[in-house]
Amino acid sequence: MEILVALFIFGQIPVTYAETTWTMYGANLENTHYQKMVGAMEDAPVVKWSYCTESWVECYGAVVADVDGVIGMEIVIGSDDSKVYCLDGATGTVKWSYTTGDEVYSSPTIADVDGNGTMEVVIGGLDYKVYCLDGTTGAMKWSYLTGSTVSSSPAVANVDGIAGMEVIIGSWDNKVYCLDGATGTIKWSYVTGDWVMSSPAVANIDGIAGMEIVIGSRDQKVHCLDGATGTIKWSYPTGDNVYSSPAVADVDGDGTMEVVVGSWDNKVYCLDGVTGNMQWSYATGSQISSSPAVADLNEDGNIEVVIGNQGNKVCCLNGATGGIKWSYLAGGKVHRGISIADLDGDVSGECKLEILVPSNTDDWLTCLNGEDGSVLWTKQLAEDIHDITIADIDMDGCTELIVGTRNWNKIWVLDDVGNNNDCICDSSNSIEENSTKAYSSIEFKTMGKGIYLFTPNAIQVDINVYDVSGKLQQTIYNGILSKGGHTFMPNIKSSGIYFITLQSHNFKKNLKLIKF
Repeated sequence: MEILVALFIFGQIPVTYAETTWTMYGANLENTHYQKMVGAMEDAPVVKWSYCTESWVECYGAVVADVDGVIGMEIVIGSDDSKVYCLDGATGTVKWSYTTGDEVYSSPTIADVDGNGTMEVVIGGLDYKVYCLDGTTGAMKWSYLTGSTVSSSPAVANVDGIAGMEVIIGSWDNKVYCLDGATGTIKWSYVTGDWVMSSPAVANIDGIAGMEIVIGSRDQKVHCLDGATGTIKWSYPTGDNVYSSPAVADVDGDGTMEVVVGSWDNKVYCLDGVTGNMQWSYATGSQISSSPAVADLNEDGNIEVVIGNQGNKVCCLNGATGGIKWSYLAGGKVHRGISIADLDGDVSGECKLEILVPSNTDDWLTCLNGEDGSVLWTKQLAEDIHDITIADIDMDGCTELIVGTRNWNKIWVLDDVGNNNDCICDSSNSIEENSTKAYSSIEFKTMGKGIYLFTPNAIQVDINVYDVSGKLQQTIYNGILSKGGHTFMPNIKSSGIYFITLQSHNFKKNLKLIKF
């Protein structure tokens, strides 16, 4: 029997979702590091819980998902103690751990890689292996032996157009691997000129049917590969090693995709997704191993690129031109990925974004205002803060922060001071009086298994569904609706937790749903 529970009704719409969810490094396949869920951290967060492993927890970050099929979130993360941990999101208790043959720097990806209806955990290890673990028990389903260290984080997607998922990952043996998700057997590999420590981005970049894979290498190049065959489509030579993981997005608003990536030659590059030609570059003044984050920080319709460097600097760049918008001097090297989200819920109603900055030479996590780079709050944890994961781990409708540190060997979970529930970004608070009146007349409600929407006037709406990691799962409607009543029929097939955004101009509402 299907049960659909609307936990938070505030003029929102339950919607459909019909594919398997997965979570991964960079928040999505495009590595944008942009989490679309909302938090309530107007001030510095508090520690909700922490868990000590047996060694450093300081690399590519955690992922959050319902990995065992029981309602509730789990956190999966690797550690220098050679283990992969699966922790209960609400309490931090260990559900299972798996011991590899060496340290684990890779961030896991959680997906139904073999099509059996349950989740698996895919992760790389310094013991030269890629592992696929059962999400419920942690037992190994398969492993693949590469020729060297694997610190790259895997992407899981259907890259060849044939039924079934593939696992894409880089290795220090100068190769990018495409593995069959069900069996772990190799489908193809691509040889670069040096180690591959970068994590792949996967997208349809050129607008032609089929997926592309973009990844950096210590051969000083960014490589774009055909997902089906692994053949090279283009490569771009930077001036030094590329440890940064590329992000793929339409950063200049021209309707085509660009690739944004940092290099050890101190520069951020924006490359044409089709040709690989450089559209712009920006010299930050120091080496870059950080991965870029991409989002419209102030809802003005223009994309920004945010990236850190080894000179303690965070740069916010105009996505269209590469021009500097602001910079921030951190207390240490910004060597890992920036994270972006609306962390405070913007009680003013503006729905603007904040930026989380990690550092490897001090013990402070810093939150910046996305518009101008000013400091909103800082939180002292422990030295060497790496990638920060933003997700709702306790199903309260508001985001928490998950981060590992080298000192104290800890996984930290941070929550807002008030432990708020059902966070929303409601920009209707800030729009003009006439518009507010028009929006207040809109009616949204469930009607049996359907959804009823009434609008007194024609209106432009965008309705999307996201999983708990912030990954876009489905666009329900994007366009103009005529005045009057409209019915949408949900078709949610997979159990889990989903978050819906309804947006029109600068009016936005959110909804949390649980499907049993």
